[in-house]
Amino acid sequence: MIDGLEMHLERAEDALARNEGEAALGHLLEAWKECRAEPIIELIHRLSDHLLVGFTPLETSAPRHPEDGARHAMDLPRVMARLMQAPRDGFAVPGVDLDLLRRRFPADPRMLPVVLASARQRGAEALDNLKMHNAVLIYVGAPYDVEPLRELRARLPRDMGREAERLDAVIQRGERWVPPVLGASAQARCDALTEAVEARIAGRARSAMSRDALLARIHEAPRDDDARKVLADVLLEQGDPLGEFIALQFMAEPDEARLESLLKQHRERWEAPLGPGIRPGSTRFERGFPVAVLMKVDEIHNPPAAWGTVERISWEPYYVSSFPRGEPGRMLNAPALRHVKSLMGVPGALVRALKSPGESHLQRLSLRGTGVEGLVETLVALPELRRLDVEVEGGPEFVVQCLESSLASRLEYFEVNRQVMRCNPVTRKWFNGGWGLTLKRNEEAPVTAVIQFTEDAQEMVPLLRAAARFSAQALRMRLCFNGRYESRRDGGQELAAQVARCKAILEGPASAYTRVSWEQT
Repeated sequence: MIDGLEMHLERAEDALARNEGEAALGHLLEAWKECRAEPIIELIHRLSDHLLVGFTPLETSAPRHPEDGARHAMDLPRVMARLMQAPRDGFAVPGVDLDLLRRRFPADPRMLPVVLASARQRGAEALDNLKMHNAVLIYVGAPYDVEPLRELRARLPRDMGREAERLDAVIQRGERWVPPVLGASAQARCDALTEAVEARIAGRARSAMSRDALLARIHEAPRDDDARKVLADVLLEQGDPLGEFIALQFMAEPDEARLESLLKQHRERWEAPLGPGIRPGSTRFERGFPVAVLMKVDEIHNPPAAWGTVERISWEPYYVSSFPRGEPGRMLNAPALRHVKSLMGVPGALVRALKSPGESHLQRLSLRGTGVEGLVETLVALPELRRLDVEVEGGPEFVVQCLESSLASRLEYFEVNRQVMRCNPVTRKWFNGGWGLTLKRNEEAPVTAVIQFTEDAQEMVPLLRAAARFSAQALRMRLCFNGRYESRRDGGQELAAQVARCKAILEGPASAYTRVSWEQT
């Protein structure tokens, strides 16, 4: 009967044979829990380093959305890659980062290299840092190299008390560790796994130049489908599932179930080159590469080349402020984003910071935050802009400026909304309402205006006059007053009075249109 160790090793072999590297790594980690033999530890590090290629570093405390689910197998090495920067710069990893590492991940031998490298650097002897270095080493356990710990012990001040004693115990545990010896069958499986991993590494190395050249070509010219298809062939020869994914998405009638399965297994790996600023699991892929993403930060200051295939970027209001902190705009000015066509929920400050709007390919904008000086001029300078959605701050001035510019004759769709809380003067109830303006080219009624309070009628006057520059063919005027002015006590008299008052205010600017229809809801 096969024991637990060999079962995990066998499953790792099967996973590698199916080109499921992360699954194989998971089985090796389970084998490590059964037996901390050196061949297993070496396999874990070797395979993890190989799988890490293409992933970007991950912040230790990077927030995750509750719907993101369980951690990906490569999250830990991505965090370790970020933490290792401190020892490279000659500093110890802060204890707070090590504590978060210990709290967020199960014990893993891949944690040890950064802790040992950190122990050699200045600052490791500080009490809080020393405490967390000890805690992680105790958490993971042996085997580990004790020499960096001896060096750290020699640097400790004399008053470190209990933490010095804990470090002594950690050193003694490392010195006394006796590595287990694998049985013949388990060793044979480790040898076979090592051979398979090395074959994967060698295959990647052989095709690295052509693969990297094709990726660069795709990111530089994302409409080049020939480069994508050639890359798919190269990856298929290596057994890389991305090759199958690209090929499937090019099919006229792809196997949707297989596509979904591939995405479920590999989505995070394929999203990783975009960096940690996007919400995991939200990316849409077309022809094998990311085409639409959802941001969870204001902006990414240095978007990597992988953003070259992205055409649509959306921002979630939950994550993003209207005005990015610091110097905004570096993201949208990055060369990697020159192919972006749509920005949804984008802060106006980012758009205003575009350095060369005349070279932009932006076709659609959904703006939040319009109180930015010079924003209208930037929008006018976008040569391909055809659709504009705006959440207005303040009065109608921004919209009027847009409609008095060349945008009025160029836009195919322009939608504006302003939300404001107002009180019913009769019932004293508060309502969330405001006004809206929708302009659609080539519609039977190109201009539709909506107001929900009579108090908004005055703000609608300049909007209707300016909207006539877009089209004076027909105006649809909607008065959405129900529930705001009705009262059971007056039999609807207040509502009728407010409607009459509103029409009296708006009939003048409405006369600029050939046809006007009034709707009351």
